[in-house]
Amino acid sequence: MHIETLGNDTTSCLTALRIYNSNPDFLRHHLGQEQISLDFIDEERREAALHGFGLRLISAQDCPIGILDYMQRPDSYVYLSLLMLDSSMQKQGLGKRAYQAFEALVRRHGAQRIRIDVVNDYEPNLIPFWQKLGFRGTRSDSLSWGKKRSQILVMEKQLT
Repeated sequence: MHIETLGNDTTSCLTALRIYNSNPDFLRHHLGQEQISLDFIDEERREAALHGFGLRLISAQDCPIGILDYMQRPDSYVYLSLLMLDSSMQKQGLGKRAYQAFEALVRRHGAQRIRIDVVNDYEPNLIPFWQKLGFRGTRSDSLSWGKKRSQILVMEKQLT
């Protein structure tokens, strides 16, 4: 697995768009719509940069398979906002491998704790996936993304 910053070029943005739009159920449950546009990708990039996050592209064997969005603070706290695989790459163990590559990356940069917010107001949700990777629920909350307000389970993993 290879993780790199999502480029500003049209090809990179179209790749991100393809990955997002391959997941209409995710988009419906998280954003309240089934497709996004390049304008959405541009806005996400601006918002991410404004708040210290960065969109990354996940590749396997030089083939883009997913997107990451995260922030690593100087106090060794990491907030993983998004890990999404192209729908054609799911259910093959690649999500676990992508997460493991991400965790190794942030550990090299001093991470000691990772937080994720898992939308859990629909079934099937991804709480069992994250639990298998060592995350534990800490509290329930809600968040807004786009036009959708969702119930979430805040989950954390101690790395040290």
